[in-house]
Amino acid sequence: MTSDVTGHLCAICGVAGSVTIDPPRRTLARESADPSFSIIAVLPDVNLCDEHSEAILHRQIVLGWCDDEGCRGYGEARHASPCGELYKELKH
Repeated sequence: MTSDVTGHLCAICGVAGSVTIDPPRRTLARESADPSFSIIAVLPDVNLCDEHSEAILHRQIVLGWCDDEGCRGYGEARHASPCGELYKELKH
């Protein structure tokens, strides 16, 4: 789902965002004796500029998430986040 936004920055390039999208849910692995056990993390909405919202929609760019306590934010998957960790791919 998308909607118009004002005053937010694009998660990929940092310019003024014009679109907000709902992120995919993220399934986190968890150590357990039961292999069917998992945790679903609900991430915040993603702000994007027109160019990057189209690129993500057409899968030209893959959205990523850094879960490091210093970041906890979006960026392009497999690129370095501000803390130095790579953004991990979010799958739909």
